[in-house]
Amino acid sequence: MSFRLHLKRLLFSILYYRKSRLRRLVLVFGILSCVCIFYSIQKKGNCLLEYYRSRLFCFVLTNQENLETRARATYETWGHRCGRFVLITRLNSSRSYTIFDDEQIHLEENQLPIQYIPTLPNETYSHLADKVRQSLLFFNEIYPNYDWYLKADDDTYIIVENLLRFLISTIKRYPKPILYGYRFREDYYVSGGSGYVITRDGLQLFSSYMNDDVKYSMCNSSMEDMMVGLCLQRIFDFAPSDQTQHYRYVGDTIDQHGRERFHPLTFRVHFKGPTNKTKREWIHFRPYHHNLFGYEAFSETTISFHYTPPADMYEMDSFLYDIRQFDKQVCRASV
Repeated sequence: MSFRLHLKRLLFSILYYRKSRLRRLVLVFGILSCVCIFYSIQKKGNCLLEYYRSRLFCFVLTNQENLETRARATYETWGHRCGRFVLITRLNSSRSYTIFDDEQIHLEENQLPIQYIPTLPNETYSHLADKVRQSLLFFNEIYPNYDWYLKADDDTYIIVENLLRFLISTIKRYPKPILYGYRFREDYYVSGGSGYVITRDGLQLFSSYMNDDVKYSMCNSSMEDMMVGLCLQRIFDFAPSDQTQHYRYVGDTIDQHGRERFHPLTFRVHFKGPTNKTKREWIHFRPYHHNLFGYEAFSETTISFHYTPPADMYEMDSFLYDIRQFDKQVCRASV
């Protein structure tokens, strides 16, 4: 009781006695300084995120049949949050490309950002690896100034802000990984469906060696994600050590609790666990890290989900960006 009385008297003397006028000014100045510092730190963090957003190049593999369904959903939900976003497909004469080279995008209403790449192969699954290879070679030539290149499918949902926060946290890693994603048991292999990121250095390395058809034939695969990882691994064999000594080809993406950020299956499967035998065997024996289920399946900074149909994309996007939680402090104050 005496301590509280003493504290009240002390505060009274600081705030009201004339002799304490200087101390009052110092106190007020200190409070204002703290507020300004907090605001500037918050603003700096937001500015930092916006700066690095401009360093992120996103491309989505699709086909002409899915442009108005899956591809449009990716563009209208998470795609516009990238620094640059393009759709990759080979069109027939019934539809036109909207982006050529590195020109600024000025899309009319309802137009999609479909990138013209003259060397794209035919739209078949067997040519998917060739499609990714030609896309990466094209981006290295036409869009060489981004820091990160995200590849996703047209049924992949990306939480771009979490991706950026994660990528910013990796800047000081050494040796520098050049590929990020959901890791499989093979050291070089990450899932294509959950999306993967190639750094600018990784893209330059890939392009400098994989423009050679002979070298490419040594790491080509029917699966594009395996091709990318295998080719990057081969490059570490081809290249002189002074070109690769500062790099490693795959970086970890789990959080400090061992929870995944990239998810190659749907939210429901990761939460409840797989129900059919094939998925059970795949998800237990193929991943690099042991899979967790339930609430432990998802990092608080989760980045992606695969096999997300358009309706679920819009729904997920609305939950994440349109709905706000009511301030708990306001609730307590009003009771």
